[in-house]
Amino acid sequence: MKQHKPKTVFSSDGRILFYDLNHFKSDIVNGGCCFICGAKQNTKEFNDEHIIPNWILKRFNLQEAKITLPNFTKIQYSKYKVPCCKECNSQLGEHFEIPISELLSKSYDEIAKELINSPDKRDLLFRWLCLIYFKTHLKDKSLKASKDLRKDEGNIGDAHEWGFFHHIHCIVRSHHTKAKLHEDVYGSMVINKIITIDQVDQFDYIDNPWTSCVLLQLGEFCVAAVLDDSCASASIYGEQLNKISQGISIYQFFEIFSHLNFISLHLKERPIFQSSITKTGYKIIAKIPDKMELTEISKRIGTHGDFLKLYAERSFPDLPDRDEILQKIEKAEWTFLWDSEGKFVDINKK
Repeated sequence: MKQHKPKTVFSSDGRILFYDLNHFKSDIVNGGCCFICGAKQNTKEFNDEHIIPNWILKRFNLQEAKITLPNFTKIQYSKYKVPCCKECNSQLGEHFEIPISELLSKSYDEIAKELINSPDKRDLLFRWLCLIYFKTHLKDKSLKASKDLRKDEGNIGDAHEWGFFHHIHCIVRSHHTKAKLHEDVYGSMVINKIITIDQVDQFDYIDNPWTSCVLLQLGEFCVAAVLDDSCASASIYGEQLNKISQGISIYQFFEIFSHLNFISLHLKERPIFQSSITKTGYKIIAKIPDKMELTEISKRIGTHGDFLKLYAERSFPDLPDRDEILQKIEKAEWTFLWDSEGKFVDINKK
């Protein structure tokens, strides 16, 4: 039987509601078109979009700072942008950046209270994380894979499976297309208050395109999310999450994030996402497996420690036994969250 392939869908006023996969790859991934409306650069005025929002750059004095890319080259945050037309850039500011900056400029307790009491703000935060994640990897398509520019090894984004980003792109454009997200479309999202013990940076951004996981720290506020698991990872890790108090170190949060990465990587079945466009409107829906569980132990790759070492070693203090500790972390023989009796290590009581 011939399988039906979705086609690009236009609205009555000419907007692209839904990109088919090939159209998405040709125009958005490879074509340099505005990643929201799809306009080509010679048809509208472009001023491009900061990947890390400008209000974050100003708040944490990052305009002159540099981000380290997967090939270990560095690029200035203020020049870290993706193609976007002026009109859509303004819409992104109004829809996302103004309300999100207002929310995340508050104290952790105020932010947590608003997120608990407002489904709309949780929705906005989730879609905003999808936006940053998508922009980050869209930029990869224009960045050389090799640090040595004499080598022609393609671009960083050539290694991405762009079919996985297609769904995220639909979410990112939902303010433009007026798409409504079904409750099963939202992924795992965990927040906590970061208590600084040693001197660490107040801003951090990490993501992993193989697990669709994102971590963002803004001062004492830190959020981790799995963007395409229909909350499966947080559910599977829920017993441990329920034991963790408010107010943890960044390394404890890295450990939580590492477990979410590991779980996401090893889900036995993943949700299947679809766009449903009818006369009554546009909905993004999810088909969830009957049981969300991990694949068999024999089929798993490594441990959560592989992720934890990757995230922790970037800022881990220069201790005499630093290398030994990092080796134990990698082997999952070290934990920041639990003591020898398996009880949560509450740094507020130290």
